[in-house]
Amino acid sequence: MRTLLLLLADLTANTGAHISLKLSAGKKGFRGFLLWQVLGNLAGFLGVLAYTLLLRTMPLHVAYPLTEGLTSVGVLLVGGLLVLKETIRPAAWVGAGLILVGIALFSL
Repeated sequence: MRTLLLLLADLTANTGAHISLKLSAGKKGFRGFLLWQVLGNLAGFLGVLAYTLLLRTMPLHVAYPLTEGLTSVGVLLVGGLLVLKETIRPAAWVGAGLILVGIALFSL
């Protein structure tokens, strides 16, 4: 259960970091830019902490592809589709599916 919670914390923090940095990039004023930078970097730091604790419960060769792959899919689904309302092309959906298959194969 602890491993699952740490994995979820890492996924949430890293996805949030990527979304925040994208929002920062779109801001014209310095204050909005800086606010989203701070939030993005804070979320990234929390992700690093969660990942480090996750490494206590699973080997690196499993943890790394799992966290990076799930973050990629999370950014596509949550960041691109839900938050930023970006159009996701069919090739990106296929890529997300292949990432999930790759994670499953890596974890064996």
